[in-house]
Amino acid sequence: MMLSPDKCSFVVSLGNLLGYLVSHWGIEANPKKVKAINDMQSPHNKKEVQKLAGMMAALNQFVSKSGE
Repeated sequence: MMLSPDKCSFVVSLGNLLGYLVSHWGIEANPKKVKAINDMQSPHNKKEVQKLAGMMAALNQFVSKSGE
């Protein structure tokens, strides 16, 4: 389902939408989520590396489809 810009508009002065901060400047990353990623520990073994690679693949797929 696609939203038509001619038919829909979101009026948000400042808020949180789908985990992102929305303001009159645009859409920004949520600092709490960025901090959680920065605070992640490095993987210590093969299983943790595989788990991280799986999470990155899922994130990559989500980001690529969010532009459609």
